[in-house]
Amino acid sequence: MKTLLKLAWRNIWRNRTRSLVVVISLAIGIWATVIILSLSDTLHSESLKDAIEYKYGHIQIQNPDFVKNEKLALTIPNGERILGEISRDKEVKAATARTEAYGIIASAGYSSNIILIGVLPGAEEKTTLLKSRLSSGDYLAQEVRNPIILGEKLAQKLNVKTGNKVVLGFEGKGGELISSTFRITGLYKATQTRDEEMLVYADLADVTRLAGIEGQYNKIVIKLNDPDQLAPYLASLKARFSGPNVLIRDWREANADLELLSNWIDQMDFIVTIIVLIALAFGILNTMLMSILERYKELGILMAIGMNRLRVFTMIVMETTYLSILGGAVGMAIGFITVSILNYSGVNLSLFSDALSGWGFSSDVVYPILETKVYVMITVLVILTAIVTSIYPAIKALMLKPNEAISKQN
Repeated sequence: MKTLLKLAWRNIWRNRTRSLVVVISLAIGIWATVIILSLSDTLHSESLKDAIEYKYGHIQIQNPDFVKNEKLALTIPNGERILGEISRDKEVKAATARTEAYGIIASAGYSSNIILIGVLPGAEEKTTLLKSRLSSGDYLAQEVRNPIILGEKLAQKLNVKTGNKVVLGFEGKGGELISSTFRITGLYKATQTRDEEMLVYADLADVTRLAGIEGQYNKIVIKLNDPDQLAPYLASLKARFSGPNVLIRDWREANADLELLSNWIDQMDFIVTIIVLIALAFGILNTMLMSILERYKELGILMAIGMNRLRVFTMIVMETTYLSILGGAVGMAIGFITVSILNYSGVNLSLFSDALSGWGFSSDVVYPILETKVYVMITVLVILTAIVTSIYPAIKALMLKPNEAISKQN
């Protein structure tokens, strides 16, 4: 076996140019895969992190009827008690309550449909990144009567700015239309255009007072200390509080669009990897078939002097394995160095800012990262692809008839 390994190693360097082309092709393919996956994984993880920390939290509690009808009066029974108990759990970093309603906002000559979200200012600040998104003004200033904050795009649409008054209309407890004047205390910048145009935040106390549901909520948002404990803590919450009027869900269940986006990105990663592997497979297949054609006579002689067909098969497979290991090592090394450099310097994707916003990514600069397990996975897949691809050329070599092979090139 040792002799066979040495022979396979020697054979791949007999035509250095061809072998180097294969190694370089493999390295470029792997390098490109590493870069694409690192950018994709970073965008994926950052968009999920942003969505969880900005809007959704890790766990949400709602009245199931509110999920179906989204009526402001469909609140969580004993919501204050549930929020108080949850806030004391050691697994919970922070928890807040919200009251949400569809409505309309109007300024002098302009109006727009909105989603009004009443929040507990202090608790919301600890639970989500809403306050950090303010681009101007103050965060629900308590000294102002009926303060609200708007998205920048909505403010542009209404032709208003910080300090201006607007009129909000929304449905009350009994279905009646409630209308009141609010003062804009701040503007925020969102990661998604739709949020910036639709979501209006007010003090929960003001919203519930106007709606006639003081001390009631239709959503509780929970942020955990350790996201890895989501599943067991979710199970414990369901055991403690679940009932016909209490629905407890994690962020995936509560936000189908976010889960669809996550699945779509995973599928794109899979497709990119498959395309690269197929391209590499064809390159290896072509190279090894050419190698066998050029060595017809040599292989025929080896068989004629006693080398059995299994050893010939093994030799061909080992040649391909050597090339794939070399190409894989070079590609991984260059990929790791490139990702490390880009993680330090960042990648400016401002040309794709609209698309990034659709992903829920707030920055034009991306700092790629890639988990070690992904590097290992790519390396293993490339080597396995190369070995599987080499089987066909090796079988072609097995089909050689020594006499014909020797005479063909005489």
